[in-house]
Amino acid sequence: MRGSPTLIHVEDLHYTYPPPIPDQQSPAPALRGIDLDIERGEFVAVMGPTGAGKTTLSLSLSGLVPHATGGVIRGDVWVDGRNTKRCSVADLATVVGHVFQDSESQLFNMSVEDEAAFGPESLGVPADKIERRIDWALGVVGLEGLRQRSPATLSGGQQRRLAIASVLAMRPSVLVMDEPTAGLDPLGRQAVLSVITDLRRQGTAVVMTTQDPDAAAFADRLVVLEAGEIALAGAPREVFSQVERMHNFGLDVPQVTEIGRALGWDPLPLTLDDVDRRGTTERLRETGRANRDPKSSSNLSGSPSIHVDGLWHNYDGIQALSGVDCVVGHGDFVALIGANGSGKTTLVKHINGLLLPQKGRVVVLGDDTRSVPAGVLARCVGYVFQNPDHQIFAPSVREEVAFGPRNLALSAGDVEARVNAALKTFDLGDRAATPPATLGYGVRRLVTLASVHAMRPDIVVLDEATVGLDRRLEHRLMTWIEKLRARGVTVVMITHDMRLVAEHAERCVVLQAGRVLANGAPADVFADDSMLDAAGLAAPPVFELGRRQELRPNES
Repeated sequence: MRGSPTLIHVEDLHYTYPPPIPDQQSPAPALRGIDLDIERGEFVAVMGPTGAGKTTLSLSLSGLVPHATGGVIRGDVWVDGRNTKRCSVADLATVVGHVFQDSESQLFNMSVEDEAAFGPESLGVPADKIERRIDWALGVVGLEGLRQRSPATLSGGQQRRLAIASVLAMRPSVLVMDEPTAGLDPLGRQAVLSVITDLRRQGTAVVMTTQDPDAAAFADRLVVLEAGEIALAGAPREVFSQVERMHNFGLDVPQVTEIGRALGWDPLPLTLDDVDRRGTTERLRETGRANRDPKSSSNLSGSPSIHVDGLWHNYDGIQALSGVDCVVGHGDFVALIGANGSGKTTLVKHINGLLLPQKGRVVVLGDDTRSVPAGVLARCVGYVFQNPDHQIFAPSVREEVAFGPRNLALSAGDVEARVNAALKTFDLGDRAATPPATLGYGVRRLVTLASVHAMRPDIVVLDEATVGLDRRLEHRLMTWIEKLRARGVTVVMITHDMRLVAEHAERCVVLQAGRVLANGAPADVFADDSMLDAAGLAAPPVFELGRRQELRPNES
């Protein structure tokens, strides 16, 4: 097969993971009869609901399935003439670069520069070429100014950028990326898509798993997995035109495609360029007025739920927050947005006492956090970490969800009632006995949400909680949030999903370099182009479409 334009050949691939507990029955097959050919220079996006087998398929291309995972495999995967069952992972690494869904798990060096250099050094690349590769790779992902920083001090989004850079520096023939745009700001996302375009021109094959339909729209081919099988495949325009079918799979289509469908356009648009000069301003106005969901005004009567006053925080010489002021009313839903490394996670860690103000103050439910132990704050502030693995530790899902209520000194009956209700809310009942660490990334996320739900806090803080969730699970999350708000619970969510912000949040707080750059309703924030540029953000497609159709912000 070497020299053939077909670089990857997957033939009748079946795979089942080993049981999570010894002597337990094996789980259902993760892959069922996958057949797939990918040519040199081709960009293939793989979508599918949570648990469909996307990550398993990506791991099979680098030989980690089955060499690192064990389990039962049938069928074959050929990569550049190598059969992955008969070839070591180390040998395959000379051909395949793999960016994991959990980027943090593949970072282990002392500095950003060392991380980017490790792969080329392992391949025996000459020192002068390594230096050029480091410069190029870090420049691509926007980390060139952080070469001496420890990866552990980077934000979650910056760690994802670094993981991508460390693989790019190896110049692989095949680039496998598992949810590479999740958690990235718009500039980082665009950088990833731009480098994919450049790599394709050089003959690199790119396989990207994603829940991001706007990123998948740039692919040459889109493959949709369902229950471990290929359910749909074709050009993105062809696949995304089947809107109902995609929704039935639990997947989104590009926002402009949704708009075109609502307006009865034929053919359906895939990108903003497809909808230019259509003369549809009046229809858009009517649709916008009909579908608008007016957000309630902020409830700031009486004392606020959260009051951040002149907050400063410095990590060993790195200024993360510089005089942040912010007030959140009871029952508010505030989206905290900004570029990777702008200080969002640092800010919310002050709300539950994980960090204490070095200057300024944070008042939560009337109490200064400096005078309240973090363990006491945890009773009223539920926190969902950016990485679910930072939160999970118990031997079973049930024990994980029960941990918080038990620490509230509730009766055994009350603990059981809360746990059962939380498992039901997030449809985890059939996984109650399963070790949470063995579950897929998206399901591990649900476990952390259920753990917070069982605590019944007055404030919920969510740090990139939609990463790894498909359309159905994201809808379940947002329904849960609306029910919380109906009970007066305050919600603060960090997110890079601007569409979610536009559809659900009542207010946006924009951070840039540790300062508040804007604070207002989503429509007002997304209408301010100069502010968005300064913050490294971009409005969701529906707002850009409104501008192109000459709509005023309150109409779109």
